[in-house]
Amino acid sequence: MTTASPTTSPTASGHVTIVFTSDWGVSTGVGQAGRTHSTIERCGDDPVVRGTVITGVLREQAMLAAKALDGQKDGKWTNFALWLFGQDPNSEPGSVPHPRHVLFTDATPASPIRIHDTVSLSIDPTTGTARDQFLRFTERAAAGILTGTFTLIDEAGAPLSDQATIDAAHFLLGVAGLMVRGIGSGRSGGDGECTVAVSDKDYTKTDLQDEKAADALTRILANRDNDDSPTYSSADVKAFADCLRSRVRESLREIPALPKDLPKDSPQDIAMPDLQQSESGNTTWYETSLDIVLESPVVSYEVPFSNEVRSLDFLRGTVLVPWLHGLLRKNYPGNALVNSAIVSGDLRVSDALPVYGETPGLPVPFVLENEKVPEDKQDDKQPCTLFNRHIPINDQVCGDHTIPTRGRYIFVKSNVAPVTGWIGKPSLIGRQSTAINSETGAAKDGQLFLVRALPAGLKLRASIAVSKRLLSELLGTDATSEASPITLDLGIAEQPAFLGSRKLTGTFGRTRCTVSSTFTKVGSTPPPAEGPLTDEGAQASSCEPTEVVSLWFTSDVLARSSALGPGGSVEDLELAFRRANVPVTVVRESPDQDSGDKNRKRVLTAIRHRRVDSWSPRDNAPRATRLAIQAGSVVQVRISPNDLGSLKVLGHIGVGELTPQGYGRFRVDSPILAKATLPLFKTKSKSFTASTEATS
Repeated sequence: MTTASPTTSPTASGHVTIVFTSDWGVSTGVGQAGRTHSTIERCGDDPVVRGTVITGVLREQAMLAAKALDGQKDGKWTNFALWLFGQDPNSEPGSVPHPRHVLFTDATPASPIRIHDTVSLSIDPTTGTARDQFLRFTERAAAGILTGTFTLIDEAGAPLSDQATIDAAHFLLGVAGLMVRGIGSGRSGGDGECTVAVSDKDYTKTDLQDEKAADALTRILANRDNDDSPTYSSADVKAFADCLRSRVRESLREIPALPKDLPKDSPQDIAMPDLQQSESGNTTWYETSLDIVLESPVVSYEVPFSNEVRSLDFLRGTVLVPWLHGLLRKNYPGNALVNSAIVSGDLRVSDALPVYGETPGLPVPFVLENEKVPEDKQDDKQPCTLFNRHIPINDQVCGDHTIPTRGRYIFVKSNVAPVTGWIGKPSLIGRQSTAINSETGAAKDGQLFLVRALPAGLKLRASIAVSKRLLSELLGTDATSEASPITLDLGIAEQPAFLGSRKLTGTFGRTRCTVSSTFTKVGSTPPPAEGPLTDEGAQASSCEPTEVVSLWFTSDVLARSSALGPGGSVEDLELAFRRANVPVTVVRESPDQDSGDKNRKRVLTAIRHRRVDSWSPRDNAPRATRLAIQAGSVVQVRISPNDLGSLKVLGHIGVGELTPQGYGRFRVDSPILAKATLPLFKTKSKSFTASTEATS
């Protein structure tokens, strides 16, 4: 059979078609008590092949194919395969990493595939008979077709644009797919037999098949909406698999030329903007929103514990900044101000916090307390009441037995009475995996681990702050000449993005992001203080007029100490504000804050700390640990009335270290901190991932 040469060149994305011609299953490593000893990976009720599994089997075959093409141990194709699939899993710690440049999604059934149990036993090697108490029940999926996609990316995570590299990648992936003979567990016993096609074409279309295979494919795909017994046979699956392998072979007859020079993993030089072009005096800021919808589970990095890969319940701005900055640099090539927007502080992205229905969340202030009620006595249909310990004692409403409210979010809607909103947080999902021994293809001993992640369907919202000079650069005109709010469409609507830890697996990290086209002016901040700062002038003079305001931190704060230590004390926080040229003095505790009644007390300062860790992909090592003032902390401060406006604007752009990456955000005199009580319903987990607005 012959095929016509393709009329168009392959793109940076393509299709993965897996046709199983026997029973198969990718084991989870766990079972169900009283039913089966080993279950298989699922997406809902359907069996799936995870992107990590596809990556592993294709990498193994691609390395073999590359060495065969080179005819020697290390050649151009071997180096290209290492560049494509990333660092060798057997490399020693501290070795130079090779970031992955191909991402595979999970492969899901093209039509429903039945799952059934199989029975097996173990043979005693001494007697040759069945062992006692070794009868096993194992889940298996029937023969069928699964489809997925792959994407070729560059160092910044954007789709590849070099056509020579794309052509070579398509060829090597196609050859590697043809070399795969089985996927999943039980391959030594005949399970998992399959044909894998990696191509720029979607082979689940009947017009791409010969007559026999097209008829078989029609019967297979007719079951897409059929949950009953399939109307196709295993012979139909086999006929399609045979045709598929022939079609892929034909398209891979010609070996493409390798790119002359693979992209280097060296950092790009970023030129600082001309300081003479910067604004003199105060800096004016504009703000817009960034909405993120998770299309797959996302792992927000937290320090692993034992064999558990943990996740935060929000996305740090550290994750969002490189993605957004990369898009802007791509859309405004060669622009010095855009290239240096992060290091110059002209572009800042906050943490992305959960959204419940259409209501954005904020971390619960640590000055709020709730009654200690046993779980079995809580009524989900009635709101729970939070008591505010930040207001004067005479204004407080006290519960009988209260405890601090921590680790959750409040979702407050205006003009809603008597209930103001909800309280809770999204539930993380857990997915168990095991590391694979590259030599045996079996699971490594002692390498079973659990991955915690934010669930698919969750909506998060962050804010983007840009300086007036950067906004003017993006507009192509002076921002001050435009009416407020300013409309600027950056072309980021439903933009796909890979975010979070383990995003290169293909199983985690797929999102869609939308940046609002409306930029609202939030005000101006003074230039940072110059020269070394001392403790002189830290306390406001008694004769100076001051105002007392409350600060509610909505993100972690990195307050460096005067001795360049970890920081995080009240004095370090005051020093951070002085560096921002907005000096404040924290109101100290006083005896009149305690009425003598354990349930009647006033809390002016409620600060907790959190360890902040991160990983450096370039160094292939963890970064230095930082100590942060945790989001939810509340302090009361004195400030000059002349600086109050700058303080409110500073809350939008952050105080302390790493403010472009979302640290240091706060709110000034929030109405929530002025209420004696706050009645809130408990959130429902399913409403975080529902498309409809949450209801009470």
